[in-house]
Amino acid sequence: MNNNKGLTLLILDSYYPANGRVDKEIEIIDISPTERADVFIGMARLAPASAEKPVVIYCQTLANGKKEYRTVSAKCPHQGADISRDELNADGNVYCSLHRRPIGIFSEYNHAYLTEKRAKGFFIVKA
Repeated sequence: MNNNKGLTLLILDSYYPANGRVDKEIEIIDISPTERADVFIGMARLAPASAEKPVVIYCQTLANGKKEYRTVSAKCPHQGADISRDELNADGNVYCSLHRRPIGIFSEYNHAYLTEKRAKGFFIVKA
């Protein structure tokens, strides 16, 4: 890992496509940068929620030079700890700071949503 002016350059062990699925495009609102240039926080309505909940958007530069964004809930599925400050590791996982539970972002068994950055913001794309 190489940290240069807040941007983390991370080489993943392997690449796996995003496994999260949505029936329709979801806009992510209230986007805020974090102290890391490759991580954003926002609000989105992820199923089965009926209201917007906090989400984390992770960016990874792929081998072809393109950036890929993935979104997950900002709450660990184990006990709801905030994962927005937890770092992405070379195995493609974020490890919850509360219990070290792995949360797949770019790993084989991820449940992250493929996300596009557009002029008007971030959108979880239909898959």
